[in-house]
Amino acid sequence: MRILHLSHEGLPDWRIEKSAISASKLGHEVVFAGRKNSISYNRNTFLKIYEVNWTAKARLGIPFYWRTVKKQIEKIIKDVKPDIIHAHNIFSAKMISEFGFPFVYDDHEYWSRSSRLLIEMAERLTLRRTKGDIAKYIAIDLPTHLRRISINKYSIRLWTNWEKELVSSTPTITISNRIAEELRLIGNSNNTDRVFVVPNFPMKLEVQALEKPYFHTTLSSAYAGGDGHNKEKYPNRNMDGLTDIFTSYDIGHLTIIGWEGESAGKVRYTGFVSRQAMYNEMSKHSIGLIPWKKHWSHVFTSPNKPYEYAHAGLFVMCTSCLKPVSETLKENCITFENYNDLVSQLEYFKENLDELYNKRLKIFEFARNSLIWENYEKNIFRAYQLC
Repeated sequence: MRILHLSHEGLPDWRIEKSAISASKLGHEVVFAGRKNSISYNRNTFLKIYEVNWTAKARLGIPFYWRTVKKQIEKIIKDVKPDIIHAHNIFSAKMISEFGFPFVYDDHEYWSRSSRLLIEMAERLTLRRTKGDIAKYIAIDLPTHLRRISINKYSIRLWTNWEKELVSSTPTITISNRIAEELRLIGNSNNTDRVFVVPNFPMKLEVQALEKPYFHTTLSSAYAGGDGHNKEKYPNRNMDGLTDIFTSYDIGHLTIIGWEGESAGKVRYTGFVSRQAMYNEMSKHSIGLIPWKKHWSHVFTSPNKPYEYAHAGLFVMCTSCLKPVSETLKENCITFENYNDLVSQLEYFKENLDELYNKRLKIFEFARNSLIWENYEKNIFRAYQLC
């Protein structure tokens, strides 16, 4: 079987690649089509890679721009001749629904919910640009702000309708049980058994060589990902003040993996690293943090990083409203309410390194048995069979 993975984003995208690797292991041919990224991609996961010029106006469904993308994809389909299309996220899925090809909708983001972040992003951008100057806001930014708000509200309505349409008619894959429950509610009654969960867990091939955690004589925490420093783009990943608490309190060191930054004192930045280097760096630390400040969207959020922490032997600490994470990790995770609470818990572990080491051993074993992509990849093929 030949499978075309279609996305409005480009490579690398580890979730897309894991799905492709799972299919390749069974002898299927996998091809990718998506936007060209500035980051070079040199892995040989796909038989062939095609470029699709997705534009913002196409993602809004504006007819001329939508047809422009559709023509590109039509040419790719004629060349690839896929048996099935694995459409990643809402734009690709909506586009392919117009072709009459068998396809599955892989909902990485839960678009009807995540799109609501656009309103917050617009508000934060306006505040940053005007710096609280009301006169400047009214004279210069108000028209732009109102236009942006209008477009965002339109986008939310459009994508919410698209998602309901897709989930009601198409086998759907998503990242957590909570999102799956929601999608079954917005779809029609015929689709309740056609929503499948494939969590963002690592594959065996990337973690099988990781060694059992070793005891650390000092406390060190890690945060992985180049996301939280951009509050306008990621208002649900706000970490304002995180580095300050490591500077101000005796709670060990913090390493931020994936960010560019100026290392100083107790805070160190690694810059961009490969996935293998990421795991190697993680293993040098005792605690993996998800220190995003509370946000309404967290109940639907299940990032990769806590499960990567677990495989590297880091005990996980996260904001209490990140329910999908704490429910998945169970006793292998401790939550905190705010940064004062986080400081108190880190102070405790700094004085109880033996207890922390035992927790690291437990989460490491839990990850090897339970937090594995292969435990769920059968759900991808169950979705394919229903197309």
